[in-house]
This record gives sequence, structure tokens and C-alpha cells, in this order.
Amino acid sequence: MKAEPINHITFDDFMSLSVVLYNTLGMHPYDSATSTAISTRWLFGIFLFQVINLNFVFGLECTFVYISFKNSENFVESCMVMGYIVFVIVGELKMVTVWLRRDQLNDLMIEMDRIFPSADAETQRQYQVERYLRRGRMLTKGFAGLYLLLIVTYNLFVIIQFLVKRYVQELPGASMAMPYTSVSPWSLHNVFGFCLMYSLQSLAGYTCTAGHASSDILIFAVLIQTIMHYDYLSRKLTELLIQAGRVSDGYQQDLKVLRHLISYHNQLLRMTEVINRVFGLPLLLNFMSSSLMVCFVGFQMTIGLSVDVVCKLAVLLVAEMAEIYLICYFSDELVNASVSVSDAVYNMNWPDADKRFNKMLIIIAQRAQRPVCLRATVFLDVSMQTMTMFLQMTYRFFCVIRTMYQ
Repeated sequence: MKAEPINHITFDDFMSLSVVLYNTLGMHPYDSATSTAISTRWLFGIFLFQVINLNFVFGLECTFVYISFKNSENFVESCMVMGYIVFVIVGELKMVTVWLRRDQLNDLMIEMDRIFPSADAETQRQYQVERYLRRGRMLTKGFAGLYLLLIVTYNLFVIIQFLVKRYVQELPGASMAMPYTSVSPWSLHNVFGFCLMYSLQSLAGYTCTAGHASSDILIFAVLIQTIMHYDYLSRKLTELLIQAGRVSDGYQQDLKVLRHLISYHNQLLRMTEVINRVFGLPLLLNFMSSSLMVCFVGFQMTIGLSVDVVCKLAVLLVAEMAEIYLICYFSDELVNASVSVSDAVYNMNWPDADKRFNKMLIIIAQRAQRPVCLRATVFLDVSMQTMTMFLQMTYRFFCVIRTMYQ
């Protein structure tokens, strides 16, 4: 009977979703074999157009908020637009951050690709690559689907609302509106002007949303692989068969294996530091923006808006909460995986090893007892406890806005 071919998993399989999202924005997040000079020039043109359009729409929204506060009117609508403004600022800053730190990101990707388990089936089974890929895809695809639902909801909401009013409720005065509230430099009372502004706003909404999601999915893809390496190191330490006292050069064999594992652990620690340098600012922006967004959305949902608008806001609220939760979840998993290395040292068969070998074990155990986690720059170490801090801070902002409204 002919054996079924084994599908070997590659480093690119983990990164594919984030790369596709970045490409729709006109960006290569890092250098790869498929990024030719021609495709890079085309992508840069797409990127430039989308960024200009995003800033154009952003300027119109800022103008609307300025006029509203100047005239002391439309407070609720202004809060909604301020939420959009925060979302745009952070989405653009996350794209720019990846662009500016592309050299560091390239070095990180090269290093991660280099230590990725080889295409050998047995090696990949030892690393349990398929299990981590399946888990990573489940979470990242779910997250990407949620953000896709978010942008589709916001871009098509006014169309569906108009169709319901015109053909279901049969309201003769029903009219179309823009997906996002802003001023307009031209008249929207003609078909061309209306369709042009609608298209520009919808594209800007996608650009901003994809800028958020692509950066987060890139972080998730990097973290799931880092966790995989830490878990593999823990298993290798636990399963290490001590040769000292069994064969003539047993101590030398043990020492050779341990040196390799210590070097591997040092590699992972250095790689985690690079991850924090590259993604520290986007992470901090995530927490700051999501806190404000959840606050603005929560405020709007508590002031008696229509059911359809509340449902629209609920999608945004769930997306923002899911973003922060997944960041905290992956960082917590990284903490547990890094600390488990110390537990693996204790659980291995060290009593049978040479004393000199055991002294070297202390080095790796001491280093592993310092948890490794995501750091949102120097201000915040991310874990599941951060989720509690995030909710507390959001509630304080919410109370401030409610007080201003009353």
C-alpha cells in the first residue's frame, strides 16, 4: 500500500495571513523571496494612495469634531467620531511603526526562520508543529473574521438601513447617509459626489481596520512560534537521558547536549527581547486606543440609541475586547511556557547526573525563573492581569464622559 505524502509545514505557513493582510495595504512587512522589485513598486503605490486617502478622511472627521465642539452641538455624534479618530490614529501609527522598524523585523524573521523546525517529519513531530499551526490559525482566522465583520458592518450599515426604511417600512423620505460622519469639501447632493465620498470613506475604513488587524495577527504568529520553541525546550530537558555512569564518556555526552540546550534557551531569550523592541509601541498603542474606544462605545450604548445602532456598536465593542484579550492571552501563554523551562530542569533526572553537570543546570533554571512576557514598551508588562487593569481604566474614562454628558 502506497504511503500518503506528508505535508511539511514551513515558517511561511504561520505568517501567511498577516502577510496577505499587509499586502492588501500595499506593504511587505518584511523581506521574503516573493517580494520582487516590480511588486514592491506596485505595492508602494497602493500603500501611498491608501495612506493619503486615510489622512484625507481623517482630516474631515477632525474638522467635524472641531466644529461640533465649537458650536456646542452634536455631543453624542462627536463622541462617535472621536472614537473613529482614535481608531484611525492608532491604525496608521501601527502601520508606520512596522514600516520604520522593518530592518529589525527582517532580522527577527530571519532568525525565526532559521530556528524553525526543519522539513523532516520526525523533527516536526517532536516540535508538534502541526498542533501549534492549527491552534494559531484557529485564533488568527477567527480574529481576522471578526475585524472583517466589523468593517463590512460599518461600511454597509447605512445601505442596509436605507433599504429597510425605503422598501420594508416604506418611508418616502428615507435617504442615504455616509458610513462615517464628517464634513465634505464638495456637495453630496449629486450622485457622483455622494458615491465618491462614500467610496473614499469605505476605503479609509478598510485601510485603518486592516492596519489594526494585520499588526496584531503578525504579533500572534510570532508569539505562537516562540511558545512552541519554549515548550519544545521544556520537553527536551524533561526527557533528557543522563548518560553519566552508564557509558565511559557519559559526562561529556551529557555536557554536549546541555550546552546545546543552554545556547538554545539563550537564543529564545534574545529573540523575545527583539520581539518586544519591534512590537512594544504597537502594543502600547493597542491598550491606549482600545481603552478609549471601549469607553466611547460603551457611553453611546447607554444613552438610548436605536437597536440597529446599538448592534452596530456592539460589533466594534466585541472586536476591541477580543483584540486586548488575545494579546493578554498570548503573553500569558508565553509567561507560562518560559517559566516551565525552570520546572523542566527540576523534573529531569538530575540526581543521576554528574555534579559539574548539575551546577550548569542552575544557570538555565535561574534564567527561566524570570518570566518572559510581552512588554508594551517600558510602561507595561502584559499578562491576563493586564486585562483587569484595562477594564478598570476604561471604566474610569467612561465615568468621566458620562459626567460631561450629564
